[in-house]
Amino acid sequence: MEIISFFPSWVLPATLLLFLTSIFIYALRWRSSSIKLPPGPPRLPVIGNLYQVFGSKDNIYQNVWNLSQTYGPIMLLHFGTQPFIVISSTEMATQVLKTHDQKMCTRPYSKASKRLSFNYMDAAFAPYNDHWRDMRKILASEFLGAKRIRSYKNVLEHQIECVVRSLSLNSSSTTVNLDEMFLSLVNDVVCKVALGDHTYREKTFNGRTLMEIVDETSVMLQGSFSDNFPTFAWILDGLTGWNRRLDKCFNDLDGFLQMVLDDHLDQKDTKTSDQENDFVDECISRLTSDETKALLMNVLSGSTETTAITMVWVMSDIVKNPRVMQKLQNEIRSSVGGKPRVDEADINKMTYLKMVVKESLRLHPPIGFLMTRECVSHCEIGGYDVLPGMKILVSSWGIGRDSRTWKEDPTEFLPERFENIQVEFGGKSFEMIPFGGGRRGCPGYNLAISTVEFTIANLLYLFDWETPAGKNEDLDMKLTREFPFIRRATPLCLVPNKYN
Repeated sequence: MEIISFFPSWVLPATLLLFLTSIFIYALRWRSSSIKLPPGPPRLPVIGNLYQVFGSKDNIYQNVWNLSQTYGPIMLLHFGTQPFIVISSTEMATQVLKTHDQKMCTRPYSKASKRLSFNYMDAAFAPYNDHWRDMRKILASEFLGAKRIRSYKNVLEHQIECVVRSLSLNSSSTTVNLDEMFLSLVNDVVCKVALGDHTYREKTFNGRTLMEIVDETSVMLQGSFSDNFPTFAWILDGLTGWNRRLDKCFNDLDGFLQMVLDDHLDQKDTKTSDQENDFVDECISRLTSDETKALLMNVLSGSTETTAITMVWVMSDIVKNPRVMQKLQNEIRSSVGGKPRVDEADINKMTYLKMVVKESLRLHPPIGFLMTRECVSHCEIGGYDVLPGMKILVSSWGIGRDSRTWKEDPTEFLPERFENIQVEFGGKSFEMIPFGGGRRGCPGYNLAISTVEFTIANLLYLFDWETPAGKNEDLDMKLTREFPFIRRATPLCLVPNKYN
């Protein structure tokens, strides 16, 4: 006791604190030395691996795929200062989307996703929690339920009839821009089914059409400097004008959707008993206005552009390969048997059509990365540690080119490969994942596939298609470098010749 009393009263607590701190630091160092992170290319200070991802003439998905050929199907990239785990094989994707799905099914925070989802009131960007489950159920029951699907298919048939009529009037004499035609078709159908009126496609708010607002929303959702350089976020986002751009995007989105809600509320009292509620009506009756707007944002941004891009690539792949087009048209025309149009029952007989659509989605998914996930608890993928807070990118572009799965030349368009490989969408298999998988998989994949199949079948049944120069094999298939959508570098312009 005499020795202890010799020292000032603060010395013993300070010594104990120093001792415990030393143990803590040692434990951290020991733990960090035992952590095995995935391999990856060397990175530069501050910018990380951005110079390798964006620094060549290829699109970023191809650049990341090229890196994976050196560093493996699971690799670590730094976008700015933020670490990302990138997955590029079927085996690794299965571990992320199935084995460890629950540990990796939340979304990372971003300023844009929080704002444009009305403070995470939606079913796409919301964290994995009870609210997300509720919104997902409402989306599945009210927009993807049996009654709404029937309505969707009726509207789709009507819109295809309008397209066919227009093409028939100008057959053989006019070059058609299929990028514009498919986007207009899908927008009309989605606006009619989701918003109750296809003319919303033509209306404007602050001088912007709905599709211009949706396009800008998709661009802004890709993030900002704050996502990859959080230390400098307030400076860079302000100086570049990104904050002002986000404000305008949100105000336009919020204003347009509020106009839709107001229209429905005004019509509520005049609606007769034989008029069915549309998706907006059902949401208004069950949700807050922000929740309704958030779900509408999901439907509009998640179903229009991606479906139209898929149609463009399917037609591009078909026209580029005359053998495939001839074989497919023979199947379609023999299945339909001389009727004026293809109907839904005919589609079920067209096995080669389904192979063609799958092969096109394998080579040209509309988006090259699945939506970013975030790890919530430690797990191992492929023998490597994935730590809480790490972001995970699953490359649908890379997985579709993985030679371990696709034995024959993965870069060749060969629909017949699906005669020997059974691939199902919706998370049942992971050889190709254009619609994701697991708890966060796209709930509308069946509707998207049926829309593409039905549209393509009718166009190939009624018309023969060729390039303006008449040399289909020379069709340019270059990609744009823009992000996130995988578009053609040039619009798909073809000449329809009426089939007799």
